[in-house]
Amino acid sequence: MKNSTQLQIEIPDGFHTLGLEGDDAYREDCIREMADLVWSEGTDLQRDTMAAVYDEMAATFAEDGAFYAGVCFVGMDDDRISTASVVARLDDADATDADIVAAGLAEALSHTTTEVSTVRVPAGPCVVSFHGSEWVPAEGAEPLGIARVDAQIPVPSRAQLLTLSLSTPSLTELPVYVNMLRLIAETVAIVEAESPSGSGAEVVTAQHDVADEMRSTFG
Repeated sequence: MKNSTQLQIEIPDGFHTLGLEGDDAYREDCIREMADLVWSEGTDLQRDTMAAVYDEMAATFAEDGAFYAGVCFVGMDDDRISTASVVARLDDADATDADIVAAGLAEALSHTTTEVSTVRVPAGPCVVSFHGSEWVPAEGAEPLGIARVDAQIPVPSRAQLLTLSLSTPSLTELPVYVNMLRLIAETVAIVEAESPSGSGAEVVTAQHDVADEMRSTFG
């Protein structure tokens, strides 16, 4: 057996995967589970409609090159449901020096958004940027503000750039979700793993129990 580089990421247990990391059958099971969770007391039609929505969402993320997508739902004291999604993808990088890639990325992003910073995580430099947009759910409806936070980590051994994107319409809990994104970024690790073929480099996602952190941040 030969060694290959393996990228490992841990996702908080509160996020429910849309199944991009598995085959079609696995994805279908994950999406059905999500629909049943959202409409646990609803009708079959409501569950089928929600499953179709998440299936389309998963397909869009996959077409964009994502290898993981997950959604979380948190019940709040005021009876609201706070929600956010996390999407992870890999893109080719122009250089193998992580600090050079991060510096170039931060410079480029500074021209498109005013909130850009570079922090250090165990895997190396991480460029964090904030973005805002609006979504109109239906004609004549009030637009819904959407906040997105990207954490981008160069992976020098693979000459790639890992992008972790967190999006939420629950702006009140944005600081909480930013903290969750930080927790995810801090789990990113590059390890050597034996591979039968010695070809390629795997991406491994695992669920990470951060129940205590979630309870302390949401209250």
